[in-house]
This record gives sequence, structure tokens and C-alpha cells, in this order.
Amino acid sequence: MNIQNRLVMIAPVGLEKDRVLAGFKKFGVTDVYLIQSEPKQNSEKPLADNVRKFAQEIKEYLEKIMNFVSIKETNITDLKSCLSLLKRIVTKECENNVNKIYINISTSSKIFAIASIYIAGLYPNLIIPFYVKTTNYLIQEIIDILKDEELKKNREEFMKKLNTIKEDFEKNGWTKGDYQINLIPALPFREFTNFQRNILKVIISHGNKIKMQDLMNNLKKDQIKERSFRSKLSYALTKIIDYGVIKKSKRGKDVIFNLTEIGEIFSKFLV
Repeated sequence: MNIQNRLVMIAPVGLEKDRVLAGFKKFGVTDVYLIQSEPKQNSEKPLADNVRKFAQEIKEYLEKIMNFVSIKETNITDLKSCLSLLKRIVTKECENNVNKIYINISTSSKIFAIASIYIAGLYPNLIIPFYVKTTNYLIQEIIDILKDEELKKNREEFMKKLNTIKEDFEKNGWTKGDYQINLIPALPFREFTNFQRNILKVIISHGNKIKMQDLMNNLKKDQIKERSFRSKLSYALTKIIDYGVIKKSKRGKDVIFNLTEIGEIFSKFLV
């Protein structure tokens, strides 16, 4: 594969195995760094060992379909350690002319997520953090079972359901799909072109929502051919969507562009 087409994902492995994998297909990732915690010798050892088991299983799975998969260790509760590891990975990838780096900030410690946002702020045009949202947590299923008084009277059925949850955890971790991927822009914001800023201005002036045709009518100059302008506009919109500031939807035959929550909050700084 052409080195210029390399897309890297940094994915810390926690107790949510399949949540780690969310995103690599969507982004067309070619290379993956899995981040696991250092070995533990205290009361955290059983959990840490489970995370390391998940990391190895994910690595074995990804090696069948990825160009490169590597497991890196760090102290995920120490900001300096997390920052140092991320900086080493990013520096190496920059030397290899990586196209884009995605960081999954939903599957490890809050400290690692903070470190990822800091690093992304240093490389706003290269690094895109993302958060994998889900509403399906096994802990909620455990709570529901424990609250079911009728079920607790039937010990066999009660234990059967708990064992099913145990099997689900060993297979996928604490969460299971469906997953929604949200891009998280980091400060400082990417520097938009004048044309991209004009697009945002028009969307903002129309109440943060506009149809594609209305957007074209507001931006197109008379002397520019429509096909040429549509191509230019589509390219610019794709870049802004990738950055998580606007989103695209369809209503009947109309294509609609809305500011995202991030776009609404920070739009005045972006234009």
C-alpha cells in the first residue's frame, strides 16, 4: 500500500473489547496501536490481566486484516506517561508521512482521554479523537436481574442469566453494540479556508441548518460553472464534516446540512 494512504488508529484497551474495534472500518484504518496498562501486582491485577487478554485477542484478530498492529504499554493513570507514549507514536508516524491519526478516547482511563485531547491540540490537522457512544452496558443487565424478585426465586434461571452475562463479558467486555461514533475536535481548531468559513457563515445565517441547493445558491458566483462549483463545494463540505463541525442528512429528496453540537458551540470562533 502507498505509504501516503496510511491511516492510523490509536485504541486503548479497557474492559470493553468490541468497543475498541468500533471505528476502524468506518475510517478505513490501515494501522493500529493498541494501548494496554502496565502489569499490576496489587488488587487491580485480575482486571489488568483481563485487559491484557483482550488486547492480545484484538491484536490476533486485526493482524488478519491490517497492515500493522502493535501493542504498547503505559501507565494509563499517569498523565506524563500517557503523553509521552502518544508523542512517541505521533512523532514516528509523522516521520512516516501518515495521512491521519484517529484516537479512540472512550475505551480507557480519563487520564488517557485527557492526554489524547492535549496531543490532538498540537496536531489539529492530523489527529482526530473520537468517542464511541453506547447505551448497552452489561452492568445494567446485572442490576435488572438483581432487582427482579420473581427471577431470584428461581435459582436455576437466575444463575443461567448471570452466566450468560459472564459469557458476554468474556467475549466482548462491559458493552455491546449498537455504537455511535462522535468525532471530538480539539483546540486549537483547524484553520479553515476562506471558502470553508463562508460555508459555515451561510449555514449559521440560516439557523444552523440548510439544504444543499440553498447553500449553492448562496455561495455560487454567476461566472462559475455549476458542475465545477458543486465539485468544489462537495469537497469542502466533506472536509468540514470529517472535522465534526457539521453533519449531513437526507429528508426526502433534499440533502440537509446541520451544525453539530460542537459546531453550534464554537461556530463564532470558526468563522
